[in-house]
Parts: sequence; structure tokens; C-alpha cells
Amino acid sequence: MATPATGRNPAGRHPSRSVLAWWLALLGIAIGLWWLVGTPEPGAVEPRRTGEAWPLYGVAPVLVAAVVLVASYRRVHERVAWPLLLLAGYLAAAAWTLAIAATDGALWTSVVAGSETAPPLPGRLLLGLAGSGVHGALAATLLSLVGALASPLVAITVRALSDELSARRLLPVLVLAPYALVGTSVEAIALALGAATLVVAALASEKGRPGLARLALAVLCGLLLGTAALFGYAAILLAAGAVCVFFVRRRPLLNIATAAGFFVPLVIARAAGLDWTEDLADALRNGDGGHRYAEGLVAAVVVLLILGGPALVASLRSMRRTPAWPLLVAGGAAVVASVVAGILSDRLAPGAWLPALPWLLVAATAPARQGGRSVPTPLPVVAVGAASAYALALLIAP
Repeated sequence: MATPATGRNPAGRHPSRSVLAWWLALLGIAIGLWWLVGTPEPGAVEPRRTGEAWPLYGVAPVLVAAVVLVASYRRVHERVAWPLLLLAGYLAAAAWTLAIAATDGALWTSVVAGSETAPPLPGRLLLGLAGSGVHGALAATLLSLVGALASPLVAITVRALSDELSARRLLPVLVLAPYALVGTSVEAIALALGAATLVVAALASEKGRPGLARLALAVLCGLLLGTAALFGYAAILLAAGAVCVFFVRRRPLLNIATAAGFFVPLVIARAAGLDWTEDLADALRNGDGGHRYAEGLVAAVVVLLILGGPALVASLRSMRRTPAWPLLVAGGAAVVASVVAGILSDRLAPGAWLPALPWLLVAATAPARQGGRSVPTPLPVVAVGAASAYALALLIAP
């Protein structure tokens, strides 16, 4: 049954101006420090040359964002039936990712970006797709369609751990998230699988579920997590979210079943010649480390603030007031551990963070007070985040 729209409550809104000010200040400080410690070597993507005309594709993100923002302003997402909202959220997320990717009339080459630093499975998958004629725009489109599944899956998880209204109000934040900039990377598969992992964890621990069904879902949770880990190292750290969900719901024994399921895909992959543990060890050994670590660390903060957008600040400020805090733990653990390990800080492969980023935004619509009602969707925050992603796509599109 659809949740009825509620009256506007200014006192319950996020202080959008304060959030935006903090985000801009943090981003400015991080960029300043990045220049002080020395920026990374320039990559293959160059800024757009002055005077170039913007193609028709460049207006697509504006149209998608406008539709989502207007619908959210009219609170359509609070009135429509839940299944219809999830479908609309999926289609909108896919359209936003594709629109950002096609800003310059050609999809980003991020389909293959970072594959050399991931486990061998993504690289082999891309080679297999290319061999079958699926490459370029088509491959990016397929990856976008897969990755867009994360938006409704995250909303379902928030609904299970918190309440439906919070999940409804969060969906526009997820749909127009700036991490769409890396949404056509191969880690989009890990993004969708990681989101499915925590959905299943929430379902497995629900009250009233028969023991056998609970056990089967916990094993499925592990299977999904293990498969996600084959497509992105950061995905394995989403296990922290599953552990916290089981802890909050007093189902600690489900961790055993999940752990058993996790190793199955890794064993199968090893039998096929893909040793995930050895690949991870190689990634840790091959970092530059030492004198470049500070540079990489600051650059990682810049990337995180850009891909998370101002909604990241809104979420972190409210994380103590949401029952969905285990999901924030999952995303935070993935980011922090990745930076500390040096996987991202040395190479600055932002797509590797993709599985963790949605979970860092789940408190963007958290209640203003503990146990209170969720705040309305912070539209100024969402709009500025979308605009920043669009501007960056225009700046560095190939």
C-alpha cells in the first residue's frame, strides 16, 4: 500500500545550506591539500578544449535530472505504489548513468578503466564480451543496466531496517547520485551484487521467518558476497554490514552460514584458474606506498567527496539517528579499509569504490531526532550533487 504524502515540516528538513557549505568547504580544502602534496600524473582523459560545441547528448543529463527533481518536489515518490516506485527508480538510475556517460556523444572508456587493478574475472569478462561483439557503448549500456539495480535494492534494504517512508525519500538521492560518473565501470556488477547481498541479509534476519528459509537466505547472502568480491575488492568489506544486521537482529549464527556461502564462489573461481586471494595480495604489494601515500590519500578524499556529493555530508551528519546504521558501517568499512590498505590511494581507481558508495548515503533522509520521522528528500542537496557530476562530465569527457 502506498504511503500517503505528509505535510511539509520545515523543522524536520535537513539544513541544506549548511550541508552544501560543509561539502564545498571540505572539497575545497581537500583539493587545496591535493595540490600542495602534488597531483597525480595526468591520465588519458583530457579536459574539453575551449570553444568546442556541446553535442545533443550533453542535454540528456539535464532532462533526466529535471524529471526526477520535479517529480520529487511534487512528492510523487511518496504517493505511488511501492513496486511502481522501485521500477521507476531503477529506470531513472539507469537513464542518469547512461546520460552522464554519453555527455560527449560517446560513452566513457571507463568500461575498461581499472580492470588491470581488479581481480582477473572482470578482465576476462570484458575480453569475453569484446570477443562476442559486445563492447564500447553496448557494453557500457549493459553495465549501466546492471548497476542501476542497486538503487531499488538499497531502498528495499533501508525499508527493511528502518521504514518505508525513509526508503521512499532516499530513492531520489540514490537515483541522481554523482557516482554515476563511474557507473559504466565493470565494478557496476559488484555494485549490484553487493546491494543484493545486504538485501538478502535483511530478509534472512526478519522476524517470523522459518528457520530453514532463514538458513538458506544466509547462505545465499554469502554466495552473493563471494561473487561480488570477484568483481571488486571493496565488495568483500560489505560483509561488515551483514554482520551488523545479524547482530542488531540477534541472529549471530547466521554469520556462519553466510561465511560458508562466501567461500563457494572463490573455490569455484580457483578451480577455474582464478586465485582471488593471490590477486588481492598482488594488489597490496604493487602499491607505490611510501612518499606517494599522502598524495594518494588526499586524492582519495577528493574523489570520495565528488562521487558521494553533498548528500554524503548530509548522511554522515545524521548517521546516529537512523536504524539503518549497519549499512553505513558497511560502506564506511569498505572505503576506510581500501584507503588504509593502499588499494585506492596509490592508484586512485575510483570505480573500485562503487559497491560501497550507495551505503554511505542511506542517512541522507534520516530523522532530525532519534526515533523521529524521516526528513523530506533534500532536493537542493540532490540537485547540487547532480549538477556537479554533470559539470565534471562536461569538463573531462573524451
